[in-house]
Amino acid sequence: MYESEWPASVWEYSLLHANTRVPVSSLCVLSTTTTMDEEQCYYNETIAFFYNRSGKYLATDWNTVSRLVMGLGITVCIFIMLANLLVMIAIYVNRRFHFPIYYLMANLAAADFFAGLAYFYLMFNTGPNTRRLTVSTWLLRQGLIDTSLTASVANLLAIAIERHITVFRMQLHTRMSNRRVVVVIVIIWTMSIVMGAIPSVGWNCICSIRSCSNMAPLYSNSYLVFWAVFNLVTFVVMVTLYAHIFVYVRQRTMRMSRHSSGPRRNRDTMMSLLKTVVIVLGAFIICWTPGLVILLLDVFCAHCNVLTYEKFFLLLAEFNSAMNPIIYSYRDKEMSATFRQILCCQRQENVNGTAAEGSDRSASSINHTVLSGSGMHHHHHHHNEHSVV
Repeated sequence: MYESEWPASVWEYSLLHANTRVPVSSLCVLSTTTTMDEEQCYYNETIAFFYNRSGKYLATDWNTVSRLVMGLGITVCIFIMLANLLVMIAIYVNRRFHFPIYYLMANLAAADFFAGLAYFYLMFNTGPNTRRLTVSTWLLRQGLIDTSLTASVANLLAIAIERHITVFRMQLHTRMSNRRVVVVIVIIWTMSIVMGAIPSVGWNCICSIRSCSNMAPLYSNSYLVFWAVFNLVTFVVMVTLYAHIFVYVRQRTMRMSRHSSGPRRNRDTMMSLLKTVVIVLGAFIICWTPGLVILLLDVFCAHCNVLTYEKFFLLLAEFNSAMNPIIYSYRDKEMSATFRQILCCQRQENVNGTAAEGSDRSASSINHTVLSGSGMHHHHHHHNEHSVV
């Protein structure tokens, strides 16, 4: 090889250290190895390779903890899928639920049902079974979870926005057309799929091995920070929306109490709204905050042993998908009545029968009092409407 073909840095090093008699060929090998270590992509490596580099334990046999986590996870998945399937069926068969808010709730149930499927797939590809995964199947496993959880959070945000609009316009239901509801649902799923696919299409650490996360050995730290911050910002927006709703309804209820004959009903309705908002926000905080915090600690706290609690926080986050049907659906008397009709295999017309109409009438009158405060002469227009704040 001619001298001009050698890298200049190698010749400079050889001239400066001529007395050490280091072979130029050895310097070239060292230089090439260093460059490859920094820029090489590891798509053909095993999952064990990434786990060993990150220091994350990769089980070889099933132990008691692994079996416990898997058993609990499968149980939660089954409940999630059955509960959310029941919600979707109830909204489909009961014509009183054919409003935008319930369509969004059905989409939330669909997202949580998908979360149950994704987590079910995870349960059978975790523990010792993780070793059998390839890079692409590992990214698929995580991408399904990211997609489903993002869809659930996005739906919760859409419901919060819808409730905010209806309350401040003093309506029980938005006048949004079905076409617009479909557009919103398409946007939610498009965004969720994109969020879940981002690591698979390039935002990972396979070609930047030094940026790998400890909790997710194939994910880059930058993506985990982005995903955690994205969800935290969504959480803050939801808190702000519901807080604004509560303050507005509370002020309006207090004004109504001073100028109407029904302060007890107004006070009871205000407390009912407060309880619902506290349940919604409390469930989200309890289920999501630990997981988001542990993701950030994994990136910014080198001495924090986050891997010890990882699986339990993942289960806790998944519980949110199981709680959403309870929070947004079971508190509605009409919804619970429809649940009983479906589970007892009764005919559909019984769902819209006298008993259900009575519960619907009482719920509607309360919500109409809170939102309009215009007295009882408009009450008969809202017998078939519900509030899911």
